[in-house]
Amino acid sequence: MTFSEFIEKLTPGQATLIGSIISASIALTVFWISKHFENKKEKQEKYDAVKKYANPIIFASEQLAWRLKEILSFNGAYLLPSAPQNGFFKYKFESTVYRLCAVLGWIQAAKKEQSYINGIKVKQHKKVQSAITEFHKKLADGSHIEVAILNDLARLFNIDLGTMTDNDRSLLGVELEKIVFKYIPDNVKKNVTTIDESKQILMLQEILDYTCNNRKQTKVKQEVIEANRVVAINEICREYCWIYRDWQSAIGDEMIEKLQGTNRRFDVIGFADFQKRHEQNDWLKKVDNLFSNLDVSVDDRFDTRVKQLKELFQVLVELIESLQVLVKRQETISDASLDGLREFNNRINQGAEKKRRRLRIKISFQ
Repeated sequence: MTFSEFIEKLTPGQATLIGSIISASIALTVFWISKHFENKKEKQEKYDAVKKYANPIIFASEQLAWRLKEILSFNGAYLLPSAPQNGFFKYKFESTVYRLCAVLGWIQAAKKEQSYINGIKVKQHKKVQSAITEFHKKLADGSHIEVAILNDLARLFNIDLGTMTDNDRSLLGVELEKIVFKYIPDNVKKNVTTIDESKQILMLQEILDYTCNNRKQTKVKQEVIEANRVVAINEICREYCWIYRDWQSAIGDEMIEKLQGTNRRFDVIGFADFQKRHEQNDWLKKVDNLFSNLDVSVDDRFDTRVKQLKELFQVLVELIESLQVLVKRQETISDASLDGLREFNNRINQGAEKKRRRLRIKISFQ
């Protein structure tokens, strides 16, 4: 039976049914093809949205990470207190500050635009946000330093802190910090070593009296304070630099500029513009203290910035990894560069490799 004969034998109802099936099949095919190309276009738009800020953040983080590696490998002579103020050392110091400010700038630009979030799945977004949060945290959180100083002073002067919680110790440590700054006119904590010996003893007496009253213990005798004065002052004057979260946002704002007629609304200023602004900008200068007069050979118990930079290096590697899986590998950091950063991270931060394996996830746009 030919097809034409088959058609002629169909009843009107059968012909209508078959016609409807064929029409529906054609409509579904057209819909599927249209949906396929629509999904493909949507995936590309999502990828482009993510790439707008993922790539610059990766690049800026890589640049900062390699500079931190240089510093932590004892090659940061330009940061030492005795460093000569020549043109090259001045450039190295300013470029170090610039690299950290640039990362803050790109993160702030991404937060302002927000459109890049639309291109990331919820799970992916949480991964990236977690890495960014850790980056901010390493720059901003320093209450553990006050607790460490309190603990060491308590051991030195035989003050029993008992079962005080970390939170209670942190609150007490903050109160002791307030006492210290009453005796330092310029608010530079390290300068506690330069005040008169008699004032140092008065300060220590006030600190210890406050602590003993808090713990309901007998006050420390003056002769004991005098005997342990030098050690106690060294404990108190530990160097640190915390760049608080609101400061980080303000620094980020200073580092970005609006763009017109481009697919990205913000860009980060270049090094030349940064140099012009740096000296007159109080926000940008807040980063200076993280690197100024830094000697990584010093026991990091007395200069907590050394440990801070090691931890910052680790979160930079994690930030790069969390963003790298969102974009094509050849468009971001090279394998050799990332492997070099990972290897150094494993050396300076014990357990980093195990943590990195736990954090590694496979992500694809689907």
